[in-house]
Amino acid sequence: MIAMPKALIFDCDGTLALTGELHFKAFANAFVAQGAKLERSFYDTRTGLSRQALIEEWNSASARQVEPARLYRESLEQARALAAGGHAAPNPPVAELAHAWGARPSAVASNGEASVVKATLEACQLLHLFDAIVTVDDVAEGKPDPSMFLLAAERLATSPADCLVLEDSTQGIEAARRAAMMFLDVREADARARIAALLEQLPASAMA
Repeated sequence: MIAMPKALIFDCDGTLALTGELHFKAFANAFVAQGAKLERSFYDTRTGLSRQALIEEWNSASARQVEPARLYRESLEQARALAAGGHAAPNPPVAELAHAWGARPSAVASNGEASVVKATLEACQLLHLFDAIVTVDDVAEGKPDPSMFLLAAERLATSPADCLVLEDSTQGIEAARRAAMMFLDVREADARARIAALLEQLPASAMA
């Protein structure tokens, strides 16, 4: 059983929101615009990386180079438009927890850019639930560096040891470990049961 945390910190993509197709489509379209092709297998093994890191890894692995600044800009524009256009959906068990957490401290910490993260959360009707939104725009390094989670804890005025991180990526779990925070990997088979157990521990006064 997870100890009752004082604050929750949620990843966005793949955790709060189901956006895998959205981001792949945004990247793929931007690659095509430069005459290149992003293979799904390449993308799927790098979910959780920041946009910049994924582009850098593609250029390192490919004989054909893309222009990083242009691909960054165009994939960002595509992602923002797709999110606002209804291509994001809430992840039911995690979104339920976010709603049920009520007035207790909570934040989102994402390797995505603020404009895309906020558009995604708004489309999923989740944005209003959080006290803080921390993105790759706010830190020098994204996950697996722990600074994003530590900044979220600071903004929530909560000790890192009292925060529970909900994540769906290897990079995010490593960042939570390095931040000395509790974590729940939503990819695990027992994730729904662990979220349900956490919900059962919430007093009625915490429910939204």
